[in-house]
Amino acid sequence: MQVALAIAIRYALTRRAFSVKPYEPELLLLDYPSHQRRLLPLVAKTYAMSFAANYLKMLYVKRSPQTNKTIHVVSSSFKAIFTWNTMHILQECREACGGQGLKTENRVGQLKGEYDVTTTFERDNNILMQQVSKALLAEYVAAQKKNKPFKGLGLEHMNKPCPVIPSQLTSTTLRCSQFQMDALCLRDVLLPISHKSQHVAKGESKEHAFIMSFKLAEDLGRAFSDRSIFQKFLEAEAILAVGSLKDVLGMLRSFVCLDLCGRCLISPIWVPIGGQCCFCEERNHKDLQ
Repeated sequence: MQVALAIAIRYALTRRAFSVKPYEPELLLLDYPSHQRRLLPLVAKTYAMSFAANYLKMLYVKRSPQTNKTIHVVSSSFKAIFTWNTMHILQECREACGGQGLKTENRVGQLKGEYDVTTTFERDNNILMQQVSKALLAEYVAAQKKNKPFKGLGLEHMNKPCPVIPSQLTSTTLRCSQFQMDALCLRDVLLPISHKSQHVAKGESKEHAFIMSFKLAEDLGRAFSDRSIFQKFLEAEAILAVGSLKDVLGMLRSFVCLDLCGRCLISPIWVPIGGQCCFCEERNHKDLQ
């Protein structure tokens, strides 16, 4: 993945195409905003996955019987997201190299062919995501039945009030790490409610509701993975001293979150209404019991 991005970006820094005015030098591919928008978020996503992978390694090294469930849920979600993202990155890098991307010496096509098998290691990714969502829903239900706060799996944010998305989003707000974290936590809050309410309201069993809500189940797994990965990025950024490196990581962090929001805000549960999400008023964890 890192190799493919390095190849695609170096190619974009040497390949020229079209000039703005007649008789002027052609522009480098990476001078085009569209090409920047295509590749730079992938660089940020690669950093995020690297931080998350380091966290998973340490979680395994320090494992105990009490953390086995967390390791299973986190590793299942990360495996699915990592392999999906890597295949997407490799494909984008191959296409970004144009016809050169098909050549053996380019290496990106070869890397894509070799890595494709990882998407089905330890089961199909869709099955892994359903396992993750089932474990998360079980945690939600258990916490509510016992009337205890959420603990473990990084779900402690569920004990806090539902995050509020400002109705007016400025550039400063969008780049704020707190806003970004709130936006991703909001998916964790709303998806379980939406997941079950649609089918339980019809009198269907919990098991049937889960099967019929397979897409929302996958979305819940993705929401958990995205939020967990982003949180590890924030933690890695937080330990750095103020300086240019911290500034660069802050920019990459914004790339990661805003790219996620750009793909997820089309969901109706994310539509802001008067400064809140349309499902915020319906947040009632008792619905999960």
